[in-house]
Amino acid sequence: MQTRTSKTRASFIWFGITTGALVSAIVTLIVVIWEWLENPGGIFHDENGTNWGFVLDTATSWLVPTFIYVAVIAAISHLAWSAIGRRR
Repeated sequence: MQTRTSKTRASFIWFGITTGALVSAIVTLIVVIWEWLENPGGIFHDENGTNWGFVLDTATSWLVPTFIYVAVIAAISHLAWSAIGRRR
């Protein structure tokens, strides 16, 4: 049987991970599509087709940091919100 503290701990961790995954996937998708359409210097696609290696590098460079930042901020915010709610 879980105590209230362990439920809160698990809750804020999963909230951070879920929020981080969702937000980072959306942001990454928007940035990659935008960059592919803009195609600065022809690095995303040319007459030979799409340069998938560069698209993957760009996606990774946005996905990982965005996930880390959003997950940490969301988890801490959820924990703080829960603590404030418990005090009332």
